[in-house]
Amino acid sequence: MAEPSELHASPDDRTLPGAARPPGLLSRLFRRRKRPAVPIDLGGAHDDADLIQSITGGPDEPPPDGQGAPADGPLPRREGFKHKLGRFFRLIGLILWPPFLRGNAETVNRRLLLGAWTLVLLLLAGSGGWLVVTGQSLTALPGSEVIIGVARLALPPEAKLTPEQQAQRPAAPAGIGRLPSGLLIAPDPALSESTPRGLVPKIGADGRQPWSAYARPFQEPANRSRIAVVLRGMGLNRQLTALAAERLPPAISFAFNPYAPDLAAQVELTRNAGHEVLLGLPMEPFDYPSSDPGPHTLLTALNSEENTRRLDWALARVPGYIGFTNLMGGKYTSSPEQMHFVAAALKARGLMFFDTRSAAHSVAARMMRDVGGVYAFANRQIDALPTAQLVDARLEELERIARLNGIAIGSASPYPVTLERLLAWTATLESKGFALAPVSAMANRQTLE
Repeated sequence: MAEPSELHASPDDRTLPGAARPPGLLSRLFRRRKRPAVPIDLGGAHDDADLIQSITGGPDEPPPDGQGAPADGPLPRREGFKHKLGRFFRLIGLILWPPFLRGNAETVNRRLLLGAWTLVLLLLAGSGGWLVVTGQSLTALPGSEVIIGVARLALPPEAKLTPEQQAQRPAAPAGIGRLPSGLLIAPDPALSESTPRGLVPKIGADGRQPWSAYARPFQEPANRSRIAVVLRGMGLNRQLTALAAERLPPAISFAFNPYAPDLAAQVELTRNAGHEVLLGLPMEPFDYPSSDPGPHTLLTALNSEENTRRLDWALARVPGYIGFTNLMGGKYTSSPEQMHFVAAALKARGLMFFDTRSAAHSVAARMMRDVGGVYAFANRQIDALPTAQLVDARLEELERIARLNGIAIGSASPYPVTLERLLAWTATLESKGFALAPVSAMANRQTLE
């Protein structure tokens, strides 16, 4: 017979067909290993040994009759109270001892390690889910910011009133003329005109203009540079508006989103706190309609009649505002023809325009100047990236501009971090030699490039 080839393994090493395969990873981790039988002390410690072996997975019963017996002969039959008590304690041990802790030490350690890593992964996944669900993600509507809460700002009593309760509050006596905050009571009949849309501002017969009549009174400081801040996108969160109006310095001007709910009540609350008010004018952005300022947006593709109708809607929203600021509007404010139409309409009604300069080549302020209207524009967007460090850096830039030019204006959104930094920053302006002024005090004082 030919010799077996050296290239083949020994026949004894080959796995026979149908032979059991080696256990897999999960089987090796969780299977219950059999321990070799150990001699059982038949003395006084017999029941204790039975209990320990039952818990650890060792043999605890002798083979049944007919299946063999230990080498030194069959075990004596256990009877009586002691035997029953031992079986009871073994049963309690099997119930209380966790199944995954039974077996030899190597198996138990492996299972404990796997359980620990599983617990760590569950904790990490749960923490990530909690942060996603409860994190303060500031989702904004087109052209506006909706804020969830503001730290260190307490809710004033007026903000707790429902719209119905606010409407039932007694109005200020008509003969006084001004609110306790110093602002003119609105609407002033001499500065209002009735239209199918409602009351709209107009220049009075005595030449008074709404932008200056409804402005916050401001005394010219001696030898002090002026800094103004306009908070835009206000009104979409009623509590935020009430908090900011109550806690921020009255010289900060508020620009309301025209789509805000209960707009008249919020404007009244803000003016009672001393802040002068502007309205956002929806204007076409460069990426319209991906970004849409709303159904009353002024569009470059519309004819003058339709844009006039949309402008009339904005004019009649509420009384008591000094003018408009652009709500988005990068494309519209970059069009001289379109902005000339808006500038002429605002000039005819005695209203100012504040340009946030959402477009690098905005001509809004220049068009207002060319038609003889009232304008102002933002020198810096304070919170383009809303972090404390960047907000502080932009506020320092406003200070440098004010030292150089005598005036500077910042535009901001009502993010919590912005309001917190404004609270701290405005408290330092007087010691630095600056005057915090309303935006109306900057009218036609800035130099256009």
